[in-house]
Amino acid sequence: RAENTLLLDGGDTWQGSYTSMATTGADMVEVMNNLGVDAMTAHWEFTYGSERVEELKEMLSFPFLAGNIRDTEWEEEVFESTATFERGGIKIAVIGQAFPYTPVANPRYMMPNWSFGIRERLVQKRVEEAKADGAELIVFLSHNGFDVDRKLASRVPGINVILTGHTHDAIPAVVKVGETLLVASGSHGKFLARLDLNIAGGKIKDYAFRLIPILSDAISPDPEMAAIIDKVRAPFEKEISQVLGKTNSLLYRRSNFNGTFDDLICQALLERRDAEISLSPGF
Repeated sequence: RAENTLLLDGGDTWQGSYTSMATTGADMVEVMNNLGVDAMTAHWEFTYGSERVEELKEMLSFPFLAGNIRDTEWEEEVFESTATFERGGIKIAVIGQAFPYTPVANPRYMMPNWSFGIRERLVQKRVEEAKADGAELIVFLSHNGFDVDRKLASRVPGINVILTGHTHDAIPAVVKVGETLLVASGSHGKFLARLDLNIAGGKIKDYAFRLIPILSDAISPDPEMAAIIDKVRAPFEKEISQVLGKTNSLLYRRSNFNGTFDDLICQALLERRDAEISLSPGF
């Protein structure tokens, strides 16, 4: 990590484990604060409900950006849309976009008073405001999904970089749409996307990109982070260590479309629920 680095998180981060469920996201907030994340946006975070999301946001040491969420009664903004940073003498604006179809893909009763949406005109307005405020680099931190963001890049001029999430695509090269660089970093901590930029006159003069595989067995754990993880897990050690079954083959659930754990879940649904068809989204 260099002095002129921004570390940004694309969402779906506060849930997915037993400790996240038991602490309703507080475990991941503590870890993210320690990791030194500079800003985040969100999607599955909202399944804790609007009140809990507001509570967790106040526990963060960095901005929670979701400029496309509005209050349904007064159409007021619920969260910050933009955070500004200075790195290497360059003013950077990061605009956050939460998953636009959250009330459709998640239980509506968990966020009854919020509306989402892509809000293309509003994104354009944010870009223009950031430029008027002196930003030389506009970064769109998005959970729209790759195809939606590729279309957005062609319709909203002025965005320099889109960091796209939601669809779990791990693309080993930058996709260029007009003057916009589109980066897809995969999911589940499989990769760290590193984008180095040379900025001059408010434009990207040159860039370099690497999609770095995270090989956990080849990296020495950070002692401070390891201690936090141990502390978070300690109250739930009995539940976490409980053996539910054993397998002699690899069970994984990390692909875009399906995995052996998805097959196990579908087979269990067929057998235990006497179903004729079972489906898994490959999540």
